[in-house]
Amino acid sequence: MNNNTELMNQIAELALAYSGNAMIQWKTNTGRLREEPADRSLLGRHLYLAEAFRKPKSYPRQRNYYGLYYFAQTKSHVWHESLNEANMMAYLDHTESISAINSQPMRITFTDGSWHVPDLLALHTNHRQVVYDIKPVSKIDSKAMAQFAKTLAVCEKVGWGYRVLPTLSAQQQDNLTHLSYFKHPLFHPGANAASALSAELNKPMTFDQAAGILRPDSIPHGRSALFHLLWLRDVRTDMNLRIDGTTRIEMNPDARL
Repeated sequence: MNNNTELMNQIAELALAYSGNAMIQWKTNTGRLREEPADRSLLGRHLYLAEAFRKPKSYPRQRNYYGLYYFAQTKSHVWHESLNEANMMAYLDHTESISAINSQPMRITFTDGSWHVPDLLALHTNHRQVVYDIKPVSKIDSKAMAQFAKTLAVCEKVGWGYRVLPTLSAQQQDNLTHLSYFKHPLFHPGANAASALSAELNKPMTFDQAAGILRPDSIPHGRSALFHLLWLRDVRTDMNLRIDGTTRIEMNPDARL
């Protein structure tokens, strides 16, 4: 994804003007509405398991692409309100290590009376809870920046992380969409084949060379298995470039192979 460090730095600078005081409302998994002030006690409320605070409704000629994204890491479906939200959920599913995730997790009511429903709240495997907002750069105006800044101030008060996710580049999105077709565990080549690739991949090789190691008897099956390992981040490539048979493949230093 395009580096959004500059965007987050701008939001952090604006957030200095806000106290972080707010009221947080969420729905338990039994449908009960709860409300508490924004403080660190909310870290123990497991809002990443809450019911979606609001769910989209379909209607004739609607412009937004509502639906469910199957989050492979948690083996659960997550509501999205747009195709861009679904794409960024796939990005998180591919790039982050997440134990639980929920969309529309809460409503934040700020001291000025305005309110905001963030897009996602995730529990990462390192036990860090992160709130995510998803918005294309083309739609981030001064009003959105103020909302992000107030949200960041609240998150810092509670102890949540906070990130705004913009849009992927066209090539990154094409590659991610293709990899997502191979996220099912049935595409895994098996422990022996994966170990064989790990032993050979002490220096970068082409995509088809790596596929041939995984399945010497069938390059097409080897490619499918390699796409799965790329989805898992066990091996890696430059996602800014089109993936083909000559694409450079290398081990991920954090691989589980």
